[in-house]
Amino acid sequence: MKNRTDMAVEQMQSDFKYDVDRIIHGMHFKKIKVDEALAKKIKKKEGIYYTIDHLDYHYKAKDIVKLLETTLYDYLIQLNLKEKSDILVVGLGNDFVTPDALGPLVINKIEVNRHLENHPDQYNISALCPSVMGKTGMESKDIIQAIVDDFQPDLVIVVDALACRDAGRMCNSIQISTAGINPGSGIYNFRREISKETLGVDVLAIGIPTVSDIDSFIDMEDNYFVTPKDIDLAMDILSSIVAEGINRALRKK
Repeated sequence: MKNRTDMAVEQMQSDFKYDVDRIIHGMHFKKIKVDEALAKKIKKKEGIYYTIDHLDYHYKAKDIVKLLETTLYDYLIQLNLKEKSDILVVGLGNDFVTPDALGPLVINKIEVNRHLENHPDQYNISALCPSVMGKTGMESKDIIQAIVDDFQPDLVIVVDALACRDAGRMCNSIQISTAGINPGSGIYNFRREISKETLGVDVLAIGIPTVSDIDSFIDMEDNYFVTPKDIDLAMDILSSIVAEGINRALRKK
């Protein structure tokens, strides 16, 4: 499939009406509930999709963190989780490949507390980085499933790098979705789905597009992807932003 994308917003027609569509601190925030009919039309799973576009992460990191924190916290309120519910944060990807390292970098900055007997936080937070099949010989989904079956968390938050069709979205957008995620699908490396249907627990996926199909730039059929030249700096800053947004949302009362 030419110009594949993980971004639901890129599958929408230009005249589509979103449930929420507004500018916040210079960022474009959109929210849409994808029902069965729309899911078939845009070829995405049913669920709620939030998109934050125009991230000026060099100068507006605090604003991005605040918007991400608010979005995550609103979702947590909808779940109506009990005090001291267990939340597992999972970072997908390969820490040796910079454009794919978002998940592992975020996990390094998540403030876990599940191992503490008496902590003052709202939830019990644990974190996991299952790496990639090429390094473990196992599907990420199977590793996560084993942890879920054992610890039985009330929510799994999955962080991963995505692919986009519009090159302008690379490191410039965040997608948050209740529909789960298919690791590697954006670059034709389809792995097992990680979602509520497959894990048996609520899943919230957070992703940032870091690569774009080369077909977005030139009219040719080729299996190559491009990434920004400052991807190292971008991953360092954006992983801190995502981790801080998660940390603040999970500790907010």
